[in-house]
Amino acid sequence: MGVLCESLNIDTGRHRLIAFVGAGGKTTLIYGLSRELRSMGYSVAVTTTTHMGAKGRYGFAPIGVPCGDGKIKGSSPAAPAKLLLDYDFVLTEADGSRRLPFKVPESHEPVLPEGAHLVVGVAGAAAAGGTFAEKCCRYPLACRYFACEPSERIGVHHLVEALNAPWGQKKGVVCDYRWVIGQGDWLDEKQRAYIRSTAGWGEEGCILSLLNGRITAG
Repeated sequence: MGVLCESLNIDTGRHRLIAFVGAGGKTTLIYGLSRELRSMGYSVAVTTTTHMGAKGRYGFAPIGVPCGDGKIKGSSPAAPAKLLLDYDFVLTEADGSRRLPFKVPESHEPVLPEGAHLVVGVAGAAAAGGTFAEKCCRYPLACRYFACEPSERIGVHHLVEALNAPWGQKKGVVCDYRWVIGQGDWLDEKQRAYIRSTAGWGEEGCILSLLNGRITAG
């Protein structure tokens, strides 16, 4: 089994429709996992229920409806499951973050695909140390949940809490769930130790970094 499949504890027999929500590395993770699954002999489709860049990576062309500005959009939350008729795995970007590394979802977000087998919540370590106003998508909403000001600095405890909260990246999830703190090269050892001490670490949670074009775990 590959590094990402192992780190995310993916059951290749059950987790065929996988949705990615949050911020701070969703697209990189989607294409990295797509490449890994392909190397294991599986066919993989990349798609979205919201919007994503029309330009793919590693030979994968994302499936969706062109909507201008170099992007595609999803046709419906039901569309990703239909792709399972032709592909072994369907990886779906189900959230947007305006290129910011951290997010708390609004009432209409995320747009989870119908029948998802696994949801992966993502937050970027690059948000830590920045303010909510600078680094968090939907920061007024985040500040309400965290009872803080927009000028407050984001800590890794905020990332972990949002990744595991029913108002955060677990919002609306009724299937298996994993969480990821991406951009792990931004973390120091004290921050890593805190993350490793949280509930679900090793079964649901992991730290991922992008090094020399490859995603590494730990």
